[in-house]
Amino acid sequence: MEQHRNFGRLGFWLLALLWLPAGILATAVARFGAGAGPETESAAWIAMAVTSLQSLIFVAPCGLPLALACRWLWRLGYGRAAWTAGSGLGAVTVAASVVAGLLGPIGILAYALVLSAPVWIAARWLGRGGSRA
Repeated sequence: MEQHRNFGRLGFWLLALLWLPAGILATAVARFGAGAGPETESAAWIAMAVTSLQSLIFVAPCGLPLALACRWLWRLGYGRAAWTAGSGLGAVTVAASVVAGLLGPIGILAYALVLSAPVWIAARWLGRGGSRA
């Protein structure tokens, strides 16, 4: 049972850290195509890919606010709402990160914080018993 809990915790942190970089990478592949890159040398293309992946490392913590807010909703017993909010606002955050990427990781973090605010507000309201009439 303890192994299952540890796997669940590890799975959460992996998903929490990797959803935004994976979304940005998927957006780039969809936008520019999987075959985009220098066709002259494969070594140059590999170097460019490694550099791009290194830049995504700085974006990974930017997905934590939404993931932690959804985890809070999940722990309150609103699992379906947590997945719905995470999926919906996650897609919006990935789309907004295309524009925010022009400002760098700080811009992406600002957009991610603003877009995760409704989930934090809902979790706080529901945690205080706001659903009771």
